[in-house]
Amino acid sequence: MNTCCRMKVTLLTAIVLAAIPIATAWANLTGSWSCNDGGTYYLRQIGRELHWYGEADYSGQPAWANVFSGSILDGRITGKWAAVPKGRSSGAGQLVLEVKNQGTVLRSVENTGGFKGSRWVRKKTVKAAARTLPQAQPERGKDCIAFNSSTIGLEQINGRWKIVDGGHWLFDFGSDRVAAQKALQVINHYRMNRSCFVGRLDPSFAYLLAKGGVPEGPMAGEDCVAFDPVKIRVSKINNRWKIVEGRHWLFDFGSNLTEARQALAIIKRYGFTRSCFVGRPKADFSYLRR
Repeated sequence: MNTCCRMKVTLLTAIVLAAIPIATAWANLTGSWSCNDGGTYYLRQIGRELHWYGEADYSGQPAWANVFSGSILDGRITGKWAAVPKGRSSGAGQLVLEVKNQGTVLRSVENTGGFKGSRWVRKKTVKAAARTLPQAQPERGKDCIAFNSSTIGLEQINGRWKIVDGGHWLFDFGSDRVAAQKALQVINHYRMNRSCFVGRLDPSFAYLLAKGGVPEGPMAGEDCVAFDPVKIRVSKINNRWKIVEGRHWLFDFGSNLTEARQALAIIKRYGFTRSCFVGRPKADFSYLRR
């Protein structure tokens, strides 16, 4: 999608603030982990929930085996663990863990019931690196893809950082993990739940909607350009159809006048007043808000 991020930034007044603080955005924790209690743990993250099965490394019946179920909030995982009969030990209690190093290390900060482990490190596996995931597609006849902002997360798939929801990916950031983390925080902040577009299969214009309709700001650390939806119009500049405000263009539609008019109608319908970006000058993620 061509947007005003490709024009000379001196033509527009941009809001440039400090980087968005990253508190709860990390890679999906699903995978195999090693722990300093001598065990291997198999984690599964589903949205804000985390579950695992862990056991001592063994060549027979393990000395211990346990399961865990908890919830993730603000960089902490809180839940309950219990030993299971595959191992020879017993016990149960509570655990509070901290997520460290962008989701590659877990550290225990509180525990009860005699739990021994205190530090987990993610294992690198060929299977994880080779995982494939299809891109989410809109329902037939619709121009939006619905997703659940409470269950989406980050995942590195074949070396590319993506925002995923269940068995599909929504946004691709290539190798830029920081941009992916910031975009995830934007989605969570505005409670966005629909990714919409104009034009198929290569959209010329994209926007996101939220629970309640339209994302409304501001959000600390945003990079946005303001415009007046009353004053914008479609104009042909150097044989390319663009949405412009005064002498400056905002969105570029090439030769497609129909899609330019559709996008203009959408902007006016929702009353968008800001075009915002993550990762300029080459923005991998952009959105509109009021």
